Parts: sequence; structure tokens; C-alpha cells
Amino acid sequence: MTQLLAACGAAFVVADADHSQWSIGNDHIRKTLAWREGEGLFLETLEHVATGHLWRAQRRTDAQTGGEFSLRWNDAILSARQAVTLLGVRAETDAPSGRLPDDLLHAEPGRQLAPRPSPLSSSASSVTLRIDLRLADALEVALCIRARSGVAVLEQWLEVTALRAGVLSRVAPLTISIDGMAAPMLHWVRGLQNHGMGMPASGPYPAFQVRHEPLGAVKLESGLRSTWHEIAWFALDEDNGGDGLFVGLSYSGRWSADARAMAGGASLNLFSDGYATPLDAGQRWVSPVSFLGVYHGDLDAAAHVQHAYMRAAVMPPRPDDFPWVQYNTWFAHLVDIDETILRREAELAAQLGAEVFVIDAGWWAPSRRTSDNFTTGLGVWRPSAEKFPDGLAAFGDFVHSLGMKFGIWVEPERVDLRQEGSWRIDWLARHHDAIISPPWPPDTVSGWLCFGHPDVQAWAIDWISRLVSDVKADWLKWDSNWWGVCTCTHHGHNATDGEFCQVQGVHSVMAELRRRFPHLIIENCAGGGVRSDFAMLAHTHITWLHDASTPSRRVRFHLAGATYLFPPELCNTWVVDADDEPLTDPTTLRADLDAIARSRMFGAFGVSARLPEWTNAAFAAVQTTIARYKTLRPLLKRGRFYHLLPQPDPYCTDLALHGQWEAYAVIDAAAGEGAIWVFRPADGDAAQRLHLRGLQPAHSYMLTDVDTQHALQEPGARLMEEGFVADLSGRTSALLLLAAQGKAQA
Repeated sequence: MTQLLAACGAAFVVADADHSQWSIGNDHIRKTLAWREGEGLFLETLEHVATGHLWRAQRRTDAQTGGEFSLRWNDAILSARQAVTLLGVRAETDAPSGRLPDDLLHAEPGRQLAPRPSPLSSSASSVTLRIDLRLADALEVALCIRARSGVAVLEQWLEVTALRAGVLSRVAPLTISIDGMAAPMLHWVRGLQNHGMGMPASGPYPAFQVRHEPLGAVKLESGLRSTWHEIAWFALDEDNGGDGLFVGLSYSGRWSADARAMAGGASLNLFSDGYATPLDAGQRWVSPVSFLGVYHGDLDAAAHVQHAYMRAAVMPPRPDDFPWVQYNTWFAHLVDIDETILRREAELAAQLGAEVFVIDAGWWAPSRRTSDNFTTGLGVWRPSAEKFPDGLAAFGDFVHSLGMKFGIWVEPERVDLRQEGSWRIDWLARHHDAIISPPWPPDTVSGWLCFGHPDVQAWAIDWISRLVSDVKADWLKWDSNWWGVCTCTHHGHNATDGEFCQVQGVHSVMAELRRRFPHLIIENCAGGGVRSDFAMLAHTHITWLHDASTPSRRVRFHLAGATYLFPPELCNTWVVDADDEPLTDPTTLRADLDAIARSRMFGAFGVSARLPEWTNAAFAAVQTTIARYKTLRPLLKRGRFYHLLPQPDPYCTDLALHGQWEAYAVIDAAAGEGAIWVFRPADGDAAQRLHLRGLQPAHSYMLTDVDTQHALQEPGARLMEEGFVADLSGRTSALLLLAAQGKAQA
């Protein structure tokens, strides 16, 4: 007989009769841990409740793969299997306890249960299981696991207290070692591969590339920044459309992963790296959060669970009409801006349908008019009287008068060492006494500030708060164009944990800004990762995917990979002027203009271009697309995203698709609505058969091409099993709208 320790919504913690085994979960996922003297703490089972699929733990006792977590203490690797004492167990809830349904409370592992719908919101209820352990008479470790209502994901982290002085490093808050995977497949999405704009000289294009490989012995790592080489999210299944699991790490510093196939099972460890934290006796340290999810089906099914988790538990609240259509000044003008130029751009942006106008780099003094060097003057943060003679606040008022929100760019972690500002020289991050001075751009001298220093955090909060208040900013674009590890011992951290404290300091500043300005949108341009990571997305509302925003097929490639990890409304992409996709050339066909604009529709839509130079046809095409985007925005946020065709494999440097079609869909089965984006390369076949997914088989659906108004009505079962033929003769894209018509006729 089990005993209920805590319940909140459908989330629960139960214990067995002798309190040596505990289960935490909800109506989607259930994890059972056990304690035995001499064996420590270990996983018994992990269950996908909706299907009844059960994974059992591999009974390994080595420190690298055994137990629920792993950490390095001094020179020894310790895990939960090496715990010598169980100090206590308790369960907590963030809302009043309620009675748990009997079929969950008394369910035996492996018993299949009917799934219950659970509403998702940013205030999703949760319960937390806390198991306090003593390891090797050196540490007390609290293993904390949180379950939320409505999502098939558990969060896990460690709270470590030193019993005597030592050094903590390479922590894996969650380790997986399970049986029941005879031929495991590993899936992941690659990071930006060291570059923000360019690409390799040859070979497959790598940024946001989706990888699928039979699991052998794989070691992967972030590289210099958290999304430099890879992204800390990995899925495991047997590549047969059955049950799978995924793990991720919410950390903005460096990490590494170890994944191995082992005797009918698999192990996966995700380590937060890049620091060695000295702890005094009695000192407490809290790890980054790992998360574990279960799914049934292919990688899209994993993405649906991931998106539900992000929306319910990670992403800050957003306005109902978010993501706003943006105009950004950067690719249009770099830092060569002034009030006259931008007033004209703002007027046209408002006519185009933009909802927020963001001034990117170059708005401050002494940034020069004719330079593309945006580093000049960083750290001064005083609006340029030359560029904005009426004042930046007055320009913001002008933007607001046009019916748009107003946004502004900052790079708080870097300063121009040639300019005096309110920052202090002893705040600069140093590595072995040398100032961390980025070599780029080459004609400047800049320094990297240590955000582990509490004075730096206070300074950043102060000047950003004044800026936001003075110009009435609705949007703050946070950039970070370098990375360094501070080894100073007088900045509030130790010589070996500067990176950990740097990212924690950035998170703290963002959290305080959000507290002071609840309605301020914060865009992460390049904080933490080269672009974004899961920890940064807990503090920001939207993320910039990649500076390489042309050609459109590259933007779609980025979205194709990123939308496995991030809900599409987070993925910021822009329509940008480009030589190979000219919006200023009257010979550019309307079909190509539509394809350029539609390539940004299944993310967060933006524009960064010289609008006065566009042709009337280009302006009309983008204007029409924006109007349609606004009608589809609610669907984008609540629907399920499907990759109807495999991610293409363009090769560098021309990124030619060699006839490969692309198709993406967002489907809300409950509402009977959907949108499908289809793209045909110029050298592709005129027609392609596509199979829809996520429909109600017994319902009839109307599928309408918005260009031709051609409509097709078919049962959901037929659209999924037999598919339909998309004919794009003479066109390079199509947008199809789906609407349920009720039950199909027998």
C-alpha cells in the first residue's frame, strides 16, 4: 500500500509502506527511486504512464554511470549509489494538496492508464520530492525532483553542502542508466558550430542540423559557449515509433555529455563543466537543473512534449498577441543611423504591419555615423545627441505615436576601454591577470565585465533600468559578443568558478529587470550560448536564432532544427535584403517574394531592411504575409509543430537543396485548425505528395491554398495515410490552411 506524501493537480509524490521507495510523477510520467543499505539510492523504474511503457534501471555500481546523479569532489567521482546514509525524505507542494485519483495513487508500475487532459499555464502546479543523502562523509546532497501537472517532464537538481572543505566540479544533476533498449538511437540538434555569420568552406551545413545515430559511445560537448558546438538536449529511442525519452540541461555555461549503449540498455550523462567550486565546511551550492521527458512516436512527438514543458514551466509570461512583428535597424543600417533615417523607416514599418520598432547597436555617443564598428562607446550608454538631436526618448514617443512598441539594443557585458563610463577598471574580467579583451572587431579595444561581481550586477541593473524608464522601452535586446572566464578572486567568486558565477550574475540581472518592468520584453541575442540555451530562455521572452539570415532556405534550415527544441514563437527570424533574394529588384517574381516572406512565418516574424528601397511588389508581398501571420499567431502558440519532410541536407557553400522539398505544419487537433507551409526549390519537381499528421481520423477537413483558393476536402485518415499532392508548378512556396468540417461521411 502506498502513502500519499504530496499532490498538486495531477502531480504527486507517494511512498511505499516502509518508506524505502518513492514515486514522483503525474498522469504522463512516473519515476520510482529506491534506497537500500549498501546499495545507496538508485532508479527502480521510469514509466510513460499514458502507454504503460516501463524502463528499468541497469544495476551498475560504477560512479560514472550508476545512480541518479554524478559529481566530482576533489579527485573522486561520486554518485547516488555511493551514498552512505539516508538522512531524510520530504515532499513539498506549491499549492494546496488535493486527493489524487485512485488509479494513479495505487497504480502498479507498468499498468497502462487512460491519459487525462491537463490545462497548461505558466503557473502550472508542481510537487517536489527531496531526498537528503550523505556521501563519503564529505558531502550532504539533497536530490530534488519536481513534477508538474500536464507535462511529461520531470526536473531534477542537487543542493550540495560540504561537511569539510573541498572542490566541487563536473556535476551531472541527472544520470540515465536503463535497460530495455536493444538498439538505441540517439537524436540531437547541433549548435551554431563556432560561427555567427559564416559557414564552413565545404561539407554539410551544420548549424541547427538534426542528427540521428545508432548509440555507441558518444562524447559531445558545448565548446566555448553553451551552444557553440552542440545543444544540451538528447533523445533516446529505438527508432521504431515506440516510446522514447529525452534529457536536457538548463545551463548557460560549458557542458559535456557521455552517451553509451550498454548490454541491452543505454546510459546518458549531462555534465555542467567549466568550473571547479571550492566549498568551505557548511557552504551550500545549488546545481543547474536537468530535465527528463518521455514521449511516444518519432522526434516530432518528443518536440511536442518539449514544447509543452517550455510553455508551461520555463518561458516567462508573454502578452496574448506575442510574438510581435518586429522591425530592427541592424541589417538595414548597421550603426549608420540618425533620427531622420529612422523616422522614415518607422513610418514605413508601421504601414508594413510591424508592432515593435527596435533600434539596434549605434544609438549612443560616441558611436560614429559612418562606422560599422558597434563596439565604439560600449559602456558609456549615453544617447547620441548627433544622431538623435531631439533626444532618444522623443524618438521613442514618435514610434509609440505610430502605434508601435519601442525597443532598444544593449551589450551589458562588454565595454570600450578607450572611453570613460560609469564602470570601473577593477570590474573587468581577467584571466591569469590579463584583461579579457576580445580581438573583434579588430580596430577596437574592448573589455569583458565580470558579472560574477555583485557591483557589476548592481551597475547593470541601475543603468539599464534608467534607460528603459527614460526612453519608455517595451523591448530590450540583450547581446553578448564574446566569452571569457574570469579568474579574479576579489569579484565575489573563486579563481576556478568564474564562468558559473558569470552566467548566474547575468540571470540575476535579467530577473531583477523583469521584476522592475513586468511588461518589458527581453530578447536574448547572444547571452549564455552563442545564441540561446534553456537557462537563458527562463529569463527572456524570445531568442535570436542566427545572424546568417539569408538566403531563405538557410533560415528555414535553422527553424527546422531549432523547432525540435524551442516552441516556434521563440525563434526570431527576419526578412533581410540580400543579393541573391533582392527585394529592391522589380524583376523578382511575386512567387519568390512570397517564399522569402513565408520562410519567416513559422517562427517569430521580423524585418531588417531598407524599406524605402523596396519595390511596391515586395512591400505588398511582405505586408500581406504579415497580416496573415497575425491571424495565424494564436495557432502557432497553441498548436503542435510537425516536420512533414526530413530536414534537407544543403552543402556549403552555395547551400543548394538539389531538388529537396520542405514542408512544415502547425496543427491544433482540438480546434480543428492548421497551417501548412510548403517550399519547392527552383530545381525541384513540380509536385510532391505530403502526409499530414495530428488530425482526427474520423473528421473531414478542408485544405485551402491561399494563393489559388483551390480547396480539397478529405477525411483526416486519408490525409494522414494517403496524403495529398501539393502542386507548385510555377511557384516556390505555398501556404495551405486547414479547417475541420465535422465528422466525415461513412
